[in-house]
Amino acid sequence: MEKSVPIIKTDIFKLAVKNVAKFGDTDIFPYPIENHIFNDKADGVIAVLESIDKDFDAAVKNIPILTAKNLSVVGYSGFRWGTQIDPIWNAYLLALVLTIAEEIESKRLGSDIVFSYRFKPDKDTGSLFDKEVGWQKFQHASVAHAHDNSYVLRCDISDFYPRIYHHRLENALKKATNNGDIIKRIMTILQSISDNVSYGLPVGGAAARILSELLLNRVDRLLISESIIFCRFVDDFVIFAKNKEEAYSALISLNDLLLTNEGLSLQKTKTRIMTSKEFLSTSEFSAPEEHEAERDTEERAFRRLRVYFDPYSQTAESDYEQLKAELSKFDIVGMLGRELSKSRIDEGLSRRLISALKHLKPAVQNDAVKSLINSLDLLYPIYPAVMLLCRGLLETLEPNVKEELFLKLRGLISSGSYITQVPTNLSYTLRVLSADFSEESERLLSLLYKQPLSMMIKRDIILMMAHRGADHWVSNCRKSYSTLTVWERRAMLISSYILEDEGKHWRDSVKQDLNDFEKLILTWAADSKQKNPQGWRVPV
Repeated sequence: MEKSVPIIKTDIFKLAVKNVAKFGDTDIFPYPIENHIFNDKADGVIAVLESIDKDFDAAVKNIPILTAKNLSVVGYSGFRWGTQIDPIWNAYLLALVLTIAEEIESKRLGSDIVFSYRFKPDKDTGSLFDKEVGWQKFQHASVAHAHDNSYVLRCDISDFYPRIYHHRLENALKKATNNGDIIKRIMTILQSISDNVSYGLPVGGAAARILSELLLNRVDRLLISESIIFCRFVDDFVIFAKNKEEAYSALISLNDLLLTNEGLSLQKTKTRIMTSKEFLSTSEFSAPEEHEAERDTEERAFRRLRVYFDPYSQTAESDYEQLKAELSKFDIVGMLGRELSKSRIDEGLSRRLISALKHLKPAVQNDAVKSLINSLDLLYPIYPAVMLLCRGLLETLEPNVKEELFLKLRGLISSGSYITQVPTNLSYTLRVLSADFSEESERLLSLLYKQPLSMMIKRDIILMMAHRGADHWVSNCRKSYSTLTVWERRAMLISSYILEDEGKHWRDSVKQDLNDFEKLILTWAADSKQKNPQGWRVPV
């Protein structure tokens, strides 16, 4: 078979690698170890991507397009599938999509109607989307339209990403670009990661976001052609009407358009037609009502605040001071306490409060973490956010609070708690426990590894064992290298650097069977250790 021709420019690969290194591969799972490599060895990663690009068919055989599919939590009793694509293929898929992203963006409706993921790449930061257009603008525009109309219809698409038909997506791509090679490779990868069924996009990654926006563009344009006034953010539609009949008519049209054009349907439980007055009373972006309680006014104002801080921006220092000044106007701890005294939390508000805790004083953080540890059942819908906060605060937590946290998390796993039975929750829990060097923790990890768990979690356990210096365990695990999954093998290649001479001899014996990406992983681990031979630990 003749070699295929490279179809992606180096600049695009640079942007894709920078984006994944800085923003991660999805917003569902913890970052994989490869993120460190994307960060530290960008040029090496780009070289691997370019070799995939030069001979795509051979690369598919040489570096398998693997995915880990795991459940993550939605609400108190719902779940969705999350897909983590093998990091090198995730970056390659993103580069394919970025090659045609300008063309896709130019076909979309204006950003005063569709507010999600407007493509505006920044080569310096690796950011792909316009920060000025997003959820907040969507809310403000919805409030403005509600003032001009009597009725509002709110609805969203049921199981949007998993139900996207590949054939319809391919047709949309062909209308957006005449770059047939790019389309063919995108479809090959999507087909492979969806186990050869003909539908489904992986939730949470930048490539899927751009593709899903293209898919809905046809429905957007058809709504406009029917003179329906609306705003959209991802799969969330808000439609405005002069009267109830017009609102129902729009609901019928939208259902019809989604089903006949894309094979999609609306979530029945989330579809509501209401008066504009009712809509405005529930929106945090509208003016408060006269008799509103002070607490409600505070919560409404807090929901409007952007609790986002970019440490890489030119004005990082002043931005941070400004954010802290804004946050100091709110009783964050009081609001969190009120949430934790309910029988069910308000997920949006609680998530924002947890995000705000990162920027408060250590004494407040310690008290807050103690409260959170004792309310994990209640916080179940946003458990990953709680774990991310705890991991980020490990440096500032007092030893007794840290010990209480570790004890609680070990207890969840060893008792088979429903919280950590969810694979995504378990993986976030383990990331926090990677800082727990107790014997109990090591015993727990050793037992866990023997269970039939996802390769994503087994990979992390190998790295955690190496991180804590458990050379006896790593040496023993190395003996079954040939039966390990690809992700576990990569973890073992990195972990072998704690085995000194034994590790070196073993690496020499397996080197000839490694692909380019695995060789890069070895180079990265060797260089990282060389920079700090005494204090180096395997990162998790």
